[in-house]
Amino acid sequence: MVRLSVLMPCLDAGRHLRPALASVLGQLGPDDELVVQDARSADGSAEVLDELAAEDPRLRVVHERDGGQSDALNRALRRARGDFVLWANADDLLLPGALTAVRGAVTTRTQVVVGGWQLVDGEGGLLRESPAERLDRGQLLLRGCYAFSGALAVDREFLCARGGFAPDLHYVMDFDLMLRLAGADQAVVPQPLAALRYHDASKSGGLGRRFFTEGARVRWRGCRTAPDAVRALAGTAWHAAGVATAKLRFGARYTSLRQKVVSRCSTS
Repeated sequence: MVRLSVLMPCLDAGRHLRPALASVLGQLGPDDELVVQDARSADGSAEVLDELAAEDPRLRVVHERDGGQSDALNRALRRARGDFVLWANADDLLLPGALTAVRGAVTTRTQVVVGGWQLVDGEGGLLRESPAERLDRGQLLLRGCYAFSGALAVDREFLCARGGFAPDLHYVMDFDLMLRLAGADQAVVPQPLAALRYHDASKSGGLGRRFFTEGARVRWRGCRTAPDAVRALAGTAWHAAGVATAKLRFGARYTSLRQKVVSRCSTS
C-alpha cells in the first residue's frame, strides 16, 4: 500500500488548527503520517499539537524557528517517510475521502496526483469549487495557480530530486512548484481533495500585493520561449486585476450572484 506523508507548516494557526488536524488525522492509514513543522507558535497552537501528538503517534511534531513557509516545508519534507507527500496548511482542510482517492490514483508511473479543490470562507462555508486539471506549464504562466497545492500529492523522491520548495519564496512557492511539476507523469482525480480557507488573517486573504510581486518574478524566471513571455505578460496583468478585485470576488454577495448566473445558464 502507498504510504502517505502530509506536511503541515504551522505558526499561530489559532482556531483553524484543530479542524485542519482532524481533517488529516481522521484519514491516515496505520503507515501514514502527519509531519508538522511548528515555528514555536505562541497562541496555544504548540500546546494543541503536543496534546494530539501524545494521543496519536502518526502526528510527528517539531517546534523550532524556521526561515518561513518554504523552509518549514523543506524541513518537514526531510523528515517525511511516505512514498507520496501532500501539503496541508494549518488553516486548510483535507476533504473526506481525499487520501483514499490519492492512493487509488497512484500507479508505478505516477509522479503527481492532481485533484479538484474548494475555496471556503473563515467559517468553512463554500465559496467556490474548482475542477481537477492537469498541470500545464503554458496554462500556469497564463492563469497562475488554477490548481491548489493542498490538492496535490507528489512522489517524495521525485519532489526531493526537483529541489523541494524554493527557499527564496514566501508567498508563491506553490506556483513555482507547479511550474516545476508540469512535465511530470500526472494522474488526475476528478473529486475535490482539499479546501483552501480564504479569510483576512490568511496569506491568501491579506497579502495580495506581496503575492503579486513574487508571482510576477516567478512567471518571468520561468519563461523559456517567446510564447512563454506573452503568456507571462498576460498572466501578470490578469493577476494584477485579480488582486485589485479579490475582496469583491470572494465576498458572499458576488459568490451568490455568480452561482445564480451559472445555475440559470446551465438550465437555459
